[in-house]
Amino acid sequence: MMNELIIKICKSKDHFGVTADNCEGLYAAGDTIVECKKDVLTAIKLIKTELPDDSCPEILKGQYEIEWQYDF
Repeated sequence: MMNELIIKICKSKDHFGVTADNCEGLYAAGDTIVECKKDVLTAIKLIKTELPDDSCPEILKGQYEIEWQYDF
């Protein structure tokens, strides 16, 4: 069974921002939704490659799929 990483994209008057409902410490931002999604994928890659294994959120250690949710 594949885990589901729930990513919420929110909009302010200046930019878009991302938070993860079920992955602590995962944030991103961008001027467009496309930039925001790209930034969150970069953040995930950095978390997985730069953090020690015991600090990496469990959901990112296995297989997961991203569910994008829009909150605006």
